[in-house]
Amino acid sequence: MSFTDYLFFPCFILICAIYYLMPGRKRWIVLLMASLLFYCSWGVGQLAFLAVAVLIAWMTGMAIEKKQKSSDERLAAQNRADKKEKAAAALKEKHKTLVILYLGVFLTASVLIWIKLQRFVSFTGFSIVVPLGISYYTMSLIGYMADVYWRKEAAEKNPLRLLLFAAYFPKIIEGPISKHRLTAAGLNEGADFDYRRFCFGLQRMLWGLFKKLVIAERLSVLTGTIFGNTAALDYHGSIYLIGAVFGAFELYCDFSGCMDMALGASEALGVKLEENFERPFFSSSAAEFWRRWHISLGVWFRDYIYMPLVVAPPLIKLSGNIRKSIGKRAGKAVLTALPLFAVWILTGLWHGTGLNYIVWGLYWGGLIIFSAIFEPELKKITAALCIDPQSGWFRVFRQWRTFGLFLISRLIVMPSDFTAALHIFKRIAVSFGAWQLTDGTLLTLGLDGVNMTLAILMLAVLFFVSSAQERGVVLREKIAGAPLVIRWSIYLLGIFFVIIFGVYGAGYDASSFVYMNY
Repeated sequence: MSFTDYLFFPCFILICAIYYLMPGRKRWIVLLMASLLFYCSWGVGQLAFLAVAVLIAWMTGMAIEKKQKSSDERLAAQNRADKKEKAAAALKEKHKTLVILYLGVFLTASVLIWIKLQRFVSFTGFSIVVPLGISYYTMSLIGYMADVYWRKEAAEKNPLRLLLFAAYFPKIIEGPISKHRLTAAGLNEGADFDYRRFCFGLQRMLWGLFKKLVIAERLSVLTGTIFGNTAALDYHGSIYLIGAVFGAFELYCDFSGCMDMALGASEALGVKLEENFERPFFSSSAAEFWRRWHISLGVWFRDYIYMPLVVAPPLIKLSGNIRKSIGKRAGKAVLTALPLFAVWILTGLWHGTGLNYIVWGLYWGGLIIFSAIFEPELKKITAALCIDPQSGWFRVFRQWRTFGLFLISRLIVMPSDFTAALHIFKRIAVSFGAWQLTDGTLLTLGLDGVNMTLAILMLAVLFFVSSAQERGVVLREKIAGAPLVIRWSIYLLGIFFVIIFGVYGAGYDASSFVYMNY
């Protein structure tokens, strides 16, 4: 069962009713049972992978906490006077605890690593069922174990509560990649019913359905035609470029639509999840774009990959040697570039295992590393050209430039492989064929005139809403403050619009979300 399955909404209302009728201290059990039933609807066999991962993470967290407690007692009992000896003893105890963390992380991530390797090497004669949400719950559990090791939170004593954190049904499909210390209280304590919060949650779910079914599914018909079989079809570059534009909005509406449904469902239940999107197409730089797109993934890589690498003694030593031999700026550049390089290689491999995803990671990493290292020169060039960096036109220019960079990245990974991507870039460069944008070719790509017009109009609605939100306008607050007749007219209009104009064609799959495959 997925968010767009016709059974999901009545099941969700039933879950809400049972949840709020249950005594507060028992409400987490309702969420656990609902999450397990939701997960098993995708296949009971997949539950074993999730259960084993949770058990390993729970045992690791408990072992780390126990080891740290015994180490603290041992160090306190020694009462060493020499500071160096005391520091050496503390480091030795810390390394023992670190071994437990490394073992737990390796065991938890082993299935995910195997799946990625299998896809990359293309083993024959053996296949493995990819468990639902494995990337999301694996990364969440790794973050939990690391936070226990860093003493940012206490280990969870009840393994069933940790299972709820990992399997919580609104976030199991596509995230967000939650932190245990930020969501555990909401999941375990249970919230009392709040009509306003409940309505806000349903509003957001409806908005997510609109983005997914009305926009993303409609655009997928066109992009599937253009990029579905690049070996058989040979369009001019203009068609591939317009396909990338529509593909960018398709991906955004698919993924952010799923996030709206996930966060809306969780809000209706009184559990706050981390935001995952913040209108990324208004970004002025590559770095800002990735602070607004798939926010929880970026935060995870920052906290658990980038920061540990930045403070790693070998890298600090290397940076110090380069500072002495070449210069301060070169040492700082190494300290910035190497962790970012590692983060973006891993980010590319997280999204996919083909060569095009590795190139994709290098592409984004290169852009962000370049702008970080050469920021002073870029500011000087801007000043030399007498450009006011705060001016409105320059901000718009930077937003369009960032969107263009995103389109290039989409053209790297939308084709089936990197060879096909190179062919498409070649067609754009040497055979653009701009006339195909006006000679009716676009209407032969799966969408007729009515659906093409509707897609453009709905993108205009998306832009209007996003622009208002970017200016700080809280539209759902305004809707909630409207008279009853107007408010419910908007709700009913939205429901009927999704039902009537949502795409449910022959290729429609109610369980299909793009980022489920990651």
